Amino acid sequence: MRGPFSRLRQRRTDERELGTGLWRRGHDRFARALDRYWQVLLDERTPGSLSDAEHNGLVHAGNELTDRLAVVRDLAVRLHAAHPGDDDQHIPPTTAAVHRELSRAAHELAATAQAVAMARRSHGGTAAVGRHAERTLRHVDRAVELAAGL
Repeated sequence: MRGPFSRLRQRRTDERELGTGLWRRGHDRFARALDRYWQVLLDERTPGSLSDAEHNGLVHAGNELTDRLAVVRDLAVRLHAAHPGDDDQHIPPTTAAVHRELSRAAHELAATAQAVAMARRSHGGTAAVGRHAERTLRHVDRAVELAAGL
């Protein structure tokens, strides 16, 4: 856990690089969903019914998703620099497809966290987690592809 001054410096950096508008919200939704994934997976208070192999597979999937957070941040920083629009709900038409893919990625990541919770409680398998995680990665990759054409 970071201290208050570290959090303050990070908040200032985020505001400088991401602003407070559209691209910051997109980044933050992805980051919150990723935090939720790890909270659910590593929750010691709730007994889980995952085997060691399943748990290790979910940790590996989480690591892959965590690696994409840097990609999402870089993309959001670049898009904010090109299309700031702070505190604005307006999505520039040229970036609408990229925004849509980032939103879908965050949504799929939240669904991935939900699938982990279900798997831990024996209400579903880890295959659902894998499907959602793969869709998340595809949406991030697609957003990067679309942004390259801008």
